[in-house]
Amino acid sequence: MDARRPSCGCHQSVSPDMVTTGGIEPPAAIACAENNFMRRLRVVLFLLFAATIASGQSQEHPLKPPDRSSPRAALKTFLDTMDAVGVFLADEYRPAPSRAKFNHMVEVGEIAVEGLDLSALPPAVRVKGGRAAALSLYEVLNRIKLPPLDQIPDADQLAAHAGGGAPRWVVPNTEIAFVRVGSGPRSGEFLFSADTVARAEKSFERVRDLPYRRPVPVAGAKEIVVNGGGWMISPGLVEAMPASLRAPLAGQAIWKWIGFALVLAASMALLWAANHVFRLGGDRNPFVHALTQLALPVSILVATPAVGYLALVQINLLGEVGIAVDVATNVIMFLASAWLSWRLAPVVAEAIITAPSISSESVDAHLIRVSARLFGIFGSAAFLAMGADRLGVPVYGIVAGLGVGGLAIALAAQPTIENLIGGLNLFADRPIRVGDVCKYGDELGTVEAIGIRSTRIRGFDRTLTTIPNAALAKMPIVNYTRRDQIQIQTVLRLRYKTTPEQLRYVLVRIRELLLGHPRINPDTVSVRFVGFGESSLDIDLHACVTTREWGAFLGVREDILLRVMDIVEEGGAAFAFPSRTLYRARDQGPDEDRARAAEAAVRAWRDEGSLPFPDFSPEQARHLRGTVAFPPPGSAATPAGGPGAHANRPSDPPTPGDAGRGGEAPH
Repeated sequence: MDARRPSCGCHQSVSPDMVTTGGIEPPAAIACAENNFMRRLRVVLFLLFAATIASGQSQEHPLKPPDRSSPRAALKTFLDTMDAVGVFLADEYRPAPSRAKFNHMVEVGEIAVEGLDLSALPPAVRVKGGRAAALSLYEVLNRIKLPPLDQIPDADQLAAHAGGGAPRWVVPNTEIAFVRVGSGPRSGEFLFSADTVARAEKSFERVRDLPYRRPVPVAGAKEIVVNGGGWMISPGLVEAMPASLRAPLAGQAIWKWIGFALVLAASMALLWAANHVFRLGGDRNPFVHALTQLALPVSILVATPAVGYLALVQINLLGEVGIAVDVATNVIMFLASAWLSWRLAPVVAEAIITAPSISSESVDAHLIRVSARLFGIFGSAAFLAMGADRLGVPVYGIVAGLGVGGLAIALAAQPTIENLIGGLNLFADRPIRVGDVCKYGDELGTVEAIGIRSTRIRGFDRTLTTIPNAALAKMPIVNYTRRDQIQIQTVLRLRYKTTPEQLRYVLVRIRELLLGHPRINPDTVSVRFVGFGESSLDIDLHACVTTREWGAFLGVREDILLRVMDIVEEGGAAFAFPSRTLYRARDQGPDEDRARAAEAAVRAWRDEGSLPFPDFSPEQARHLRGTVAFPPPGSAATPAGGPGAHANRPSDPPTPGDAGRGGEAPH
């Protein structure tokens, strides 16, 4: 049994010294009866005071604030309020705890907390720190010798002195000071000074073993609060715990550490599940992917207040641990809010882009994404600034200082800042990624790393080039990796002795080749006679191979060029020499037989009305698709008897009459 509390159940605190020296005078029954009577009287008075405080001081003036107009009034208001909380704790809350009683007790206690100057504490910890300081100061004042009330300055005595009296009063023989507020909405009120609040816990440690010097409704109120929890964890449940769980560890009961660990484990499980959902949106459409990115920040915003409430209110972590948890809760909340603002911007952008009138790759779509991202950045910065301000960081002063000093720093570090901004642009726009093959300026290479200051690109000759991001951001960058097709473009130069009919034949057969090739996109085919060169008739050949792989493209292009050589030879034409060489030997000229055959084929197409100029008819183009064997016949890549095994060889002579039968094109 606590030696400070008599067995008769009196709330009057009695020290062991008082018991041995006659603090409870014999006979014990008479002393206990007197104490019971006084206890009942105090309970009635304390309950009346608590009701008065809760209802606003008086029925006639329900909004009248507590009196702190003088040190006497401030001290009396503080002690009376804390006494009322103690009575309610002992006689109402502890026997039958409930949420309503808990909130009422906290509401009455806030009146005492308002009597403290908490300006030195960060806003994020003023609630928890103020309650802890009020409880410690209450225990200190109950254990030290206080002067009689009539010796403490009151409002009339202060008014009698010139200038309104001293702005500061110190409890005799202590460092506990009351300071008058000089300005603001609470001007003229006397509050416990900020230094007194900061030293409250240390002051309590120095007097905790001293006996009570004034009657209190419940002894060891601070120990009760330290060992107890919120309304969900009743005092009876705490008292029923083994003594080992109620033993202190780093200022907290062991059961509180266990409960806090369980709460953290449950929150970690929730965040793990959210993170699992967070990683599922990679292969979905952009809107769903952006939506899944919200899973983790939203889960943190949901879990953090719950963890803070359970840890600080129900488990009731106090002291430095409680303040640390309170600070961590605020930091995580504002960081998660900034993260959510950043992740919410793409969701809004993709939701707008999903409208049927906006293409996902249009300029409008990119502008919407950039604008939403900027709003997300501003929102994140605002949350971070509010969080820093709540933690006591002078954000606005820092911003104002940066306006002056930042200019000098920016001028001195201009190249570094340019590279930093260039790197951010590369990350935001993503014109290139690691592993992409790109052309930058006149060079070609593979991107190996994109850093904040520079980008490293490996050339095809295996040299490594490091380019500052500011310079790379100003270059035109061609990304070859992101193309969906690879272009074949070349100019065929035929000799001037090629006749118009031979030229038409070559054009038709090359178009047939490209339209019928299975690896060529027919919508990109263009074979045109474009002009007369210095020593040749020029044919521009353009087509796109449906592949992203460079090796596959080289194989298809090689096949196309070899087949073009066969077609030129079939038509009796020849390639021109792009040089000025004097031939002293007699020129044998083109093959006359093949030339006549090609001319005859063109005449047949004309006579039958199937001459494919300027283009093939849609029906002819449809019949040509897939008629060219690829890989070519005889290739090791072509299975025996596979597709194309029965197709005409490039060297087969043309069949002029086939052009008009059934609307089919010649082949």
